[in-house]
Amino acid sequence: MVSLKRVAAVAAVSMIGLSACSGTDSAAPAVPGEPKAGDLLADAPVAAAADILPGSTMEKIKKRGELIVGGSLDAPLLSQQNPVSGEIEGFDADMGKALAKYIIGEPKVKIVNSASETREALLANGTVDVVFQTYTITPERAEQVSFAGPYYSSGLSIAVKKDTTGITKPEDLNGKTVIAGANTPAIPAIKKAAPQAKIVTFGSDPECVQALKQDRGVAYVQDETLLVADAQKDPSIQVVGKPFTSDPYGIGLKHGDDQFKKFVNDWLTKTQSSGLWQRIWKNSLGTVVQGEAPAPPQIGSVPGS
Repeated sequence: MVSLKRVAAVAAVSMIGLSACSGTDSAAPAVPGEPKAGDLLADAPVAAAADILPGSTMEKIKKRGELIVGGSLDAPLLSQQNPVSGEIEGFDADMGKALAKYIIGEPKVKIVNSASETREALLANGTVDVVFQTYTITPERAEQVSFAGPYYSSGLSIAVKKDTTGITKPEDLNGKTVIAGANTPAIPAIKKAAPQAKIVTFGSDPECVQALKQDRGVAYVQDETLLVADAQKDPSIQVVGKPFTSDPYGIGLKHGDDQFKKFVNDWLTKTQSSGLWQRIWKNSLGTVVQGEAPAPPQIGSVPGS
């Protein structure tokens, strides 16, 4: 895992823009000089016809002509709807678009806005084909869904209102009211690191940020990737300390679809070896993080993957 350090450049970066809900490539670059999502995916791999097995999930998606992704519309740098173009932009959004191109031959994606409480149900009932949504792989979740990957690693960090003092590490949360997303790994992590903390939960990242700003808790514990993006967008909050967990993101799939899981893992291997994964990272998360793209995590390297 490479820590997403807050850097001075963050303040200069405007709200990020990425790929299309509709599958078009008209979105503006994330940062002036950065490639459009369509350009980024111009040389993205496409599966051989023999890989689209008869009767498979892949064949169903290809016939439909669109990959349906459970994701976010409000997660900067990851999966956020551009208010001007209407396009969905970010690291997770472009990964979904790259998978669509691999299956269909074109990066046609439909984003279904999902919450942490609804992802398992959306996969189980077939509303979405995959979930790209900072979906941390855990053995408990793996009993309900299948996970391809991991495709990225991050970790839980702490955000506070700017100029808050006395909170720099998880243990400092003891005896305080702490905000967390509902049904996220932050809840057991807080209980373990700060057993005397009082936890209040909200359904989405923007709701949690708003609760922090309204003093409904003195700190917000969330994946560092999201918190850095939140702090980039809203300078009234800041991320303190370093990540205190290691959280591998998985691509959520319907439970038991081993054929599709192998297919997605094969695609992920190709995106990493071709350098596409690294280019997607540089075009999104890498716009606010110093240095080169981190090494992708090893596929199948964590329990539940």
